[in-house]
Amino acid sequence: MAQIIPIGTIPITALIAEAQRELDLRRQVYWIRVRAGQMRQADADKRIALMAAIVKRLTMTAAL
Repeated sequence: MAQIIPIGTIPITALIAEAQRELDLRRQVYWIRVRAGQMRQADADKRIALMAAIVKRLTMTAAL
């Protein structure tokens, strides 16, 4: 079973790095899914934009 880590113990830099990794992954995977007809371009664009907004928000929060 995975160990549960208390929310306040994860550094903001680790959160940003993980969100950026997820954004990069989405850009790769969604492109493939759209080309294969498994996902609409509009859905891919929306989900990528949401993750990009999360990265931006975390980065702005870290600068405070």
